[in-house]
Amino acid sequence: MSDDIERLLAEVSGTTGSSGAVEKKKSSTPAKRVDEKPGGRLPFALIAAVVFGAVAFVIGWLFTPFVLSGTSLGLGAAVGSFVTALIAGPPRWFSS
Repeated sequence: MSDDIERLLAEVSGTTGSSGAVEKKKSSTPAKRVDEKPGGRLPFALIAAVVFGAVAFVIGWLFTPFVLSGTSLGLGAAVGSFVTALIAGPPRWFSS
């Protein structure tokens, strides 16, 4: 059975052109990007805070026109979305 496996591996390596030996990487740390694109946790968190804060302010101002309800809803949504986005980080499409 061992001979069958070795023969099969030799056949596969012959057809794919590999040498059969797995090469080890020289460094264990991943390569760093030279051209870092803008878009990280803080910009994503700030954009999320502004967008959700503005939407909540408008909704609070339209549907509950009582004493400072739009302001408190907007401020609460902005703070909550900022903290959430800061902890969660940006999605892949934001950084690319």
